Amino acid sequence: MLDWMAFNHELLSMQRLRNLAGRFPLPPGLVAAVTTWTRQTAPTDLLVSDQATPVQDSEPVFSPDVLAFVSQPDPVFAQYGFNRPPAARTGKSREPNPALPVNLSFRLRHLFGPGGRSETMRVLLTYSDGPLDAARIADEAGFAKRNISDVLASLTASGVIKAAWAGNERHFTAYRERWALLLGLAGPADMPSFVSWVHLLPAALEIIMWLDEKADTAESDYLVASQARSLIDRLTRDLEAADIDIQRRQPAHGAAYLPVFAETSDALLTKLTAAR
Repeated sequence: MLDWMAFNHELLSMQRLRNLAGRFPLPPGLVAAVTTWTRQTAPTDLLVSDQATPVQDSEPVFSPDVLAFVSQPDPVFAQYGFNRPPAARTGKSREPNPALPVNLSFRLRHLFGPGGRSETMRVLLTYSDGPLDAARIADEAGFAKRNISDVLASLTASGVIKAAWAGNERHFTAYRERWALLLGLAGPADMPSFVSWVHLLPAALEIIMWLDEKADTAESDYLVASQARSLIDRLTRDLEAADIDIQRRQPAHGAAYLPVFAETSDALLTKLTAAR
């Protein structure tokens, strides 16, 4: 992953990455360490600085079994308070193939740059269920609403998207037929389907981490079920935004909620599999 980010850093928006990092159960410092590492020109030439956090005071990135073999930490990660073996570029990464429908977002980044404009168009081109307001587009794009509102105003003025008032809000739609022609597609049906990655992936990660934590638990089924319900309640907004219906799965009480939790998890995995 580090090698891919370093090789393709021009296609990545560091601002968007920082915006999205807050949605994941990850330490902000770890994200900063990753972005700093991927922007190095010669990672293998770096040495641990005097300001690097000592290994014993650092937060581990990997399991203790891996860290047992760390004689010297990676200097960049150490500066941010994390302990991991020294990382080096593998040289195996390549650019995303823009001809593949799944890589539409990267194709748009080549066209507009890795900012709010390309992410706005990604959302509008893949979302086929109707117009979207600025707040929803900003949420899915991973940028501040003010920035996306400026982008939408500019794109509307250029004539590549259309806007219509619904009450006191403007709703936006892309001219998908025209864009399909521009992108060399047979029609809008060849556009990749919309997936709310910014909601789907954080929810998936939280559930995975919780399952790992409970893998060897000695707690009762009732207590685990109660914790599972609390987890799903906390993730309700993300799951519903990712088009995973959980309302009909809520009535189960006590330990009977565990099959409901499993069903919700299966629905999330199915969504991830279908979106590949």
